[in-house]
Amino acid sequence: MSISKKAIPPYSLGFILIAALGVWLWLLWLERSYHEEPYSLIEDNLYVGSSVPEPPPGTKAVLNLCGQKDPYAVDNLLWESILEGGKDPDLAWLRRMVDFIDSQQQAGRITYVHCLAGMNRSGMVVTAYLMFKHNWARDQALEFVQRKRPQVLPNPSLMRLLSEWEKALNEQGK
Repeated sequence: MSISKKAIPPYSLGFILIAALGVWLWLLWLERSYHEEPYSLIEDNLYVGSSVPEPPPGTKAVLNLCGQKDPYAVDNLLWESILEGGKDPDLAWLRRMVDFIDSQQQAGRITYVHCLAGMNRSGMVVTAYLMFKHNWARDQALEFVQRKRPQVLPNPSLMRLLSEWEKALNEQGK
């Protein structure tokens, strides 16, 4: 019993190479389209993002919510890791973060708020600031932030904190 070998036509090999090249180019395009920017401009002078080697150009104030120090220096720094002690932040903590951002914005300083990935903690704090500044509801402020930085998605405990913040702001008449 003999097995016959059929030769692969030369044009088939060319077709395979062209198809492989096309798939490779498509994968490159797909990777670039999903590349997340390290930071996003939310409003004039206010950025939110991830831990980076250098903050946005012109940054004069940084709110660092990571467990690690930034590798750069700025004029105004508040380093407040949420992860310290393993417990969730409370309204007093959130008020300090919002007050820091507000004072930097009032002074006209470019402010960068970041956590490790730029999607959970920093997004929550910037959402809280916008709620305070514009008298917006939680969902309205979060939607605004997500339009500017789609990967922002505070975890359930941080969403509960934003709901408490909304209630506190309403009680204060802010």
